[in-house]
Amino acid sequence: MAQDRRVTRTKAALTQALFELLGEKDFDKISITELARRADVDRKTFYLHYHSAAAILEEFYETTIQRLREGLEKDDVLDNMDLAGFFRVLNDVIGENLPLFRRLVQGQAYTYFIEQIRKILLHEADRFLLANGTTDPTQHRLKGEFLAAGIMRVYLVWLRGELNLSGEEFTDLIAHMTCQYA
Repeated sequence: MAQDRRVTRTKAALTQALFELLGEKDFDKISITELARRADVDRKTFYLHYHSAAAILEEFYETTIQRLREGLEKDDVLDNMDLAGFFRVLNDVIGENLPLFRRLVQGQAYTYFIEQIRKILLHEADRFLLANGTTDPTQHRLKGEFLAAGIMRVYLVWLRGELNLSGEEFTDLIAHMTCQYA
C-alpha cells in the first residue's frame, strides 16, 4: 500500500533536515528538537515516524542497499561474477548522494551501511573464489573476509577525499586490483 503523501513529505523533510545538520555537526551532537525544528515539524510528529535520528539513517541506508541490489540484478552483475560491474553499480548508487556519503564517513554514522555492503561483497567474494578454485574452507573464508574488508576500507579512504580520483577512475582501479588479489 502506498504511503500517504503527507507522511512521505514529512519523512523527506526530516531526512533532508538530518542531512543538512550532518553538514554542520557530528551525528551524535544532533538533537531531536533541533532536527524537528529544522524540518519544520513538531517533536511529536517526529516520533510518529521515527524512534531516533539513527532510524532516519537506517531507512536511508536500507533504501540505498535496495537500489544497489536492484542495480546488481538489473545488470546481471551477480550472476556473471562481474567485479568491475559490481563497483560500477556501487559507485552509481553512492554517486547519487556522494556529498552526503562523504559527510557521513567523517563520523561513525556510516557503520551500518558499510557492514551491509561488506556482507554483499563477502557473498560475492565467496562465489568468485569458489568459481576460481579456492576449495580449502579456511583459506576460502579468510580470503573472502580479506577482500571484503579491504575493499570497504579503500572505499572509505576514497569517500573521505583522501584519494584524488574520479568515481570512474576509482572503479576501474579497485576492480583491477581486486581481480589481481582474488
